[in-house]
Amino acid sequence: MGVTMSVYLPMNSSVAKYVGSAITANIVFFIVALFTTILIFGFLGEKEAIMKIGKIPPHLYLAGFISAFMILGTTFIIPHLGARKFFILLVTGQIVMAIVVSHFGALESPLDPISLKKMLGATLVIMGAVIST
Repeated sequence: MGVTMSVYLPMNSSVAKYVGSAITANIVFFIVALFTTILIFGFLGEKEAIMKIGKIPPHLYLAGFISAFMILGTTFIIPHLGARKFFILLVTGQIVMAIVVSHFGALESPLDPISLKKMLGATLVIMGAVIST
């Protein structure tokens, strides 16, 4: 997934250069993603699962909203910062937020309290990112 993310996000930024708009590139991205997901669902999806969509708590639909802004932000930011700096910041943000989410067991995540060892590991990863800039 990390390799894929490191390729597809800059690709979407390139699409923005061709069309002249990060927002339009985002539309293209999600249309292709939607059709690809429908195609995969057609071959591999569990058809009865589609009937359970109504059971999803409304606040969880925010994931789609967040995803749209994440991809749009990425499409806009990578041409300004470059992929390497962007991904350093992305990984740093992911580590910090993952620690918080896991510590509190938020969003149905397993409870995983912060420990000195985890903080040291996160600090080393973040320091490595900072040193590499």
